Amino acid sequence: MLVKLPREVGKVLTRMQDNGFEAYVAGECVRDSILGRKPFGWDVVTNANLDQLKAALPEAEVFSSKYGVVRLEYIHEVTDKETGESLETGFIVDVASYRKNAQYKNGKLTGAEATQNIEDDLACREFTIDAIAENNTKLCDPYEGREDIRKRLIRTVGDADSMFKDDPIRMMKAVRIAAELGFDLHKNVYEAIVANCKLLEETDVNSIREEFEAVMVSPNAGKGLNMILDTGMISAIISQETVNRLSKREMQDLTVLSENVDKTQPVRERRLGLFYACINKGRSLPAIDRLQYDEHTEMLLKDAVKYLPKLYFTATKPELKKFIYKFGWERYNYLASMEKAQRIIFEYFSDTKIKSKIYMLEEIKNYREPIFPDEMAIDANDLVEAGICKPEKAEELLRMLCEELHTHPRKNTREQLLKLAKTYSKNKLAAWLRGIHFAH
Repeated sequence: MLVKLPREVGKVLTRMQDNGFEAYVAGECVRDSILGRKPFGWDVVTNANLDQLKAALPEAEVFSSKYGVVRLEYIHEVTDKETGESLETGFIVDVASYRKNAQYKNGKLTGAEATQNIEDDLACREFTIDAIAENNTKLCDPYEGREDIRKRLIRTVGDADSMFKDDPIRMMKAVRIAAELGFDLHKNVYEAIVANCKLLEETDVNSIREEFEAVMVSPNAGKGLNMILDTGMISAIISQETVNRLSKREMQDLTVLSENVDKTQPVRERRLGLFYACINKGRSLPAIDRLQYDEHTEMLLKDAVKYLPKLYFTATKPELKKFIYKFGWERYNYLASMEKAQRIIFEYFSDTKIKSKIYMLEEIKNYREPIFPDEMAIDANDLVEAGICKPEKAEELLRMLCEELHTHPRKNTREQLLKLAKTYSKNKLAAWLRGIHFAH
């Protein structure tokens, strides 16, 4: 066989054949195996119907009764030798009945008919590199997918223009696969995307977001992003109106990002933040809203757009502490990682600024300088017991004291803090001027 099968997958093929049915491994698992990649999922296709599948593989779970799919899981836990963390390893085998005349919407199968021919099933595949099937006696490659793998090309099964009109998300999928594998788009595929990319603007944003995120964390994200920019698919991500308003500088920054993004670690939120940070705040914030990210991701991406420039110009220890106090460690660490990534991508001369922040953080840690109220020498109970304020005012007063300590950390003693608290509670001007110190 062209593909080396795990023992369990080989047994599934044998059992189906022993029961009088055809059975092949097909699709992405074949493609990945040819490329030397280890599939996590194996797809077996057969001319058996669902009842026959259940009889031949009684231990399998029904995954889709509508399309005749059963699933076998060969997953087990292992312990990482270095971290001691429990991890899952193994693979999944999906066994499905042959189908023909498949219909898709937003990349999801919405309809299909049963068939007895493997050729009909392969004709339903979107790309030639996934339209390959093999068992221990026969190889089916009617669309020369192996040759396209050799040439490292993404080519559609059938007319690209018609396929993209039928389901526009296939254009994003073509680019995503190219980015994952480092392949190029066939000339016909490229031209069909350019001609039809505007159809994506009316496609489900969840599907667009999923494909875009997959592009940005792929091993060849730069290639994928360049394809998105070059074909005009960028309009599906940030809207055509925003594209029309992009400045020459913004387009230049997006181009530089596509050239250098692969130099950074493929961390989802970071790479997405790098993308949106290339665009003016007034345009990028609506663009982030457009793709309906989850609440946490949306917060981080908007932080990248709004506050990364502020972090860049944070030059003193009190400023750094106030920044961390305002945003918290998670958001600060995200922005700090963004700052480092931008230096790599755009070759900013920010080494000194980054090293300075690292040095200041080491000092803060070594000298135990407080950043948050819970790191102070007193708490709300101390203020109430000392008769300085009522319980409902304690948190606000602690916040004021903490802001003072950002500039004067040596005042973090019970005696000095209680004295300051009394002053702030009685003198509104002193409270308002906290942290402001005049040069003599």
